[in-house]
Amino acid sequence: MADKPDNFLKDLISSAIKEVESKRKSFESTQITKESFLASLPDDSFYYLKAISGNGEKFKVHFLTEDITKENLEQWISEYEVINSISVKLKTKKAPTSGYVLQNYYRCQHNTRNWSPSKDPQQKLYLNPSARVKNTNCPFQMIVKIDSEGCCSVDIEWDHNHSLETLETSNFRDLSPECTERVLKLFESGHTPATARQQYLKELKESCQDELEFHRKKANRAVMPRKRDFSYLYTQFGKDRYGGQGVMMFERLAERLEQYKKDNPEATTCYQIYEGDNTPLIIAIVTPLMNRVHKEVQQSGEMVFVDATSNTEEHNLKVFLMCTNNVSGALPLGILITSDEQERTLKQGFEMFRSCLPEYAFNDRGREQGPQAILTDNCKEERNALKSVWPTSVLLLCIFHMLQQLWRWLHESKNSISQADRPYFLTLFKRSLYAETKQDFENCFSELLNDGRCKKYPDLVSYLQNLYNDKESFALCFRTELLVRGNHTNNFAEAQFLVLKDVILQRTKEYNVVGLLDKLTIDLEDHYKNKLLSIADGSFDGVYRHRFFGKGKNGSTGFKVPDKKDLDAYLSTVENFGNNVFKVGSSSDSSHRRLNGNRLQKLPRNFLQGMSALKDFFV
Repeated sequence: MADKPDNFLKDLISSAIKEVESKRKSFESTQITKESFLASLPDDSFYYLKAISGNGEKFKVHFLTEDITKENLEQWISEYEVINSISVKLKTKKAPTSGYVLQNYYRCQHNTRNWSPSKDPQQKLYLNPSARVKNTNCPFQMIVKIDSEGCCSVDIEWDHNHSLETLETSNFRDLSPECTERVLKLFESGHTPATARQQYLKELKESCQDELEFHRKKANRAVMPRKRDFSYLYTQFGKDRYGGQGVMMFERLAERLEQYKKDNPEATTCYQIYEGDNTPLIIAIVTPLMNRVHKEVQQSGEMVFVDATSNTEEHNLKVFLMCTNNVSGALPLGILITSDEQERTLKQGFEMFRSCLPEYAFNDRGREQGPQAILTDNCKEERNALKSVWPTSVLLLCIFHMLQQLWRWLHESKNSISQADRPYFLTLFKRSLYAETKQDFENCFSELLNDGRCKKYPDLVSYLQNLYNDKESFALCFRTELLVRGNHTNNFAEAQFLVLKDVILQRTKEYNVVGLLDKLTIDLEDHYKNKLLSIADGSFDGVYRHRFFGKGKNGSTGFKVPDKKDLDAYLSTVENFGNNVFKVGSSSDSSHRRLNGNRLQKLPRNFLQGMSALKDFFV
């Protein structure tokens, strides 16, 4: 039973070989006729056959026509290639003479170089039977001449020394214009060569009726490009649209920035083109939406978040985002792009960014004064640059990055910290970080430094003493007088980079900085607009609903708007301590549990604040 499938396959291959051989002999023995030849020509022209001789495998033809002109010659040749499953190339193009305005000599694509014994394809196949050989020195040729009176004469010497019907032969076909156009559309939609090829294969398979048809089309290069074709087309696409990867990229970048300012008068940009290590690339952008956030959102003057990301395009540029918190989530205040993270580069970049800001920046605090507080991670170069640009702003450290920094230091092998002691030291440090008063912080930190287990590691004591010098940046007890609104981590900025890489860039790198600029100024801007509009018109999804409305029982909205009587009674319990600090009674408090026999309803504060803030944007 095991031999039956093998015998069947052998019989199938044998019958296929016999069929091909029979067809070949039939062509050789059959004389070429006028009708069979005319059937191989495009049927939208009239042909006058002057001479024809030979058989189906090898023949010579000479005919005249007035329907082929200089303008439609390329189209006629393309149709001729499709009908006969061949690809021809221009071999020689002679200069016009008094008798002919056009003289073109064409060859088969399987005749790619002059004959040389060292390049004999048969010898190559003999040495390596599995080799893919394109050059067979095919003797086919076609001569097209158009005289001064507009008459076109065509001479065809049909003598292909290779098969025209095998799948391997179709691998060498030229890319069709339709195929190229489909690939470019995939690149325009954000695909890379790899993802574009996968999508192309998927669409091709869906268009086929069975696996055999898909196999034939996949082997045909005119229908299905090869991997290197996708890479080549992607390179050409990048050059045409974004200026490539060299000097033209910076020229295209300057043009795109100037065009962006022209199309968006409310936006401001400032840039410096890369000219070497001493002249780094710097781009500062403040879009129209960012200007409105500076003007309308109160939190923009209280506290902003600054963070950077990379790996967004092929040159690994650094993208800095400044944003603020709001009831609608994070809202952007500006974007800075640099080619490196050196302190002098960042200082120059933030100075250029400051010059782009409006006079009412940071909720009327002014671009020179800056926000009250700036929250960053522990990047020395970034913090020094921000301090030099906005010296009156308080620089805060993200507590998550502080704990992460200490945890990594404890795990570094060169520091020789015992595995059993690592969690203990981190716990003591967390007590200091979360201390409610300054005195509690001093006591907790002193306890950490004087701990017996800690003193066993002199390097750890020295490291903690260095951290102590930045206590006002990371300890929560030093933030009580700042309007941080419970924000002690850089999660808002981190979340925006997730949006950028996951939603906007679709987990792929952009071609270059010009393409990245389009994503940041158009797609990312539209993302924030759509988010704000969805909240304002109530079309947001369940995730946003739970964020702004709260989560009620049984999946319902977590509040009910109180009537005027209950609302007045509820607001009468609110105490104002100044500096936007209020004491609000809780509906769970027994002293406020019932009012006039009715249960007090909780005020949807986040929702009302959100609607008020969004109204200022769009009304």
